[in-house]
Amino acid sequence: MDRKTLPHVTSAGDPIPILIREARPEDAPALISYFRRLFGEPGINLITEVDEFSPTVEAESRFIREMARASNSIFLVAELDNHIIGQLTLEGGKRRNVKHAAVLGITVAREWRGSGIGHRLLAESIRWARGSGVISRIELHVFVRNERAVRLYQEFGFVIEGRRRKAVIRDGEHLDDWVMGLLL
Repeated sequence: MDRKTLPHVTSAGDPIPILIREARPEDAPALISYFRRLFGEPGINLITEVDEFSPTVEAESRFIREMARASNSIFLVAELDNHIIGQLTLEGGKRRNVKHAAVLGITVAREWRGSGIGHRLLAESIRWARGSGVISRIELHVFVRNERAVRLYQEFGFVIEGRRRKAVIRDGEHLDDWVMGLLL
């Protein structure tokens, strides 16, 4: 599917007008700020620590441009009143033999978790992947303790393909994660 046909998806009939759109290079400063807040949350179900995340605006802009140029990748943001409240990346494989597989990463701002933003981002990314003509597999890692996220992925047809024991150390605790996949 041609990127230029990606619709700006708003929540029709929803009292909160959330916009789901592709990230733009000029979003880089807002995305850096968003991620720094997220990575600093105690107990967050992400592997990156706040002090490990220090991209320049140019580096983040370059990443957004690279994602936009790739036929097998997309970077979506959820926006409300010009503020980023969620994001999703599907990053396709770089080599020919894994170009069909995209790795999913998704986050939603704390105050918006449980409000359907993750559901909408995921639905839009899967719709895009199915129309891409390239992606036939989406995969992800999710902490076993993140039951809400696991249920969301299963709702969309993701299946647990394996468990990585003690895969992550977060806040001094060894955590297992699931490897999940969706075949399109």
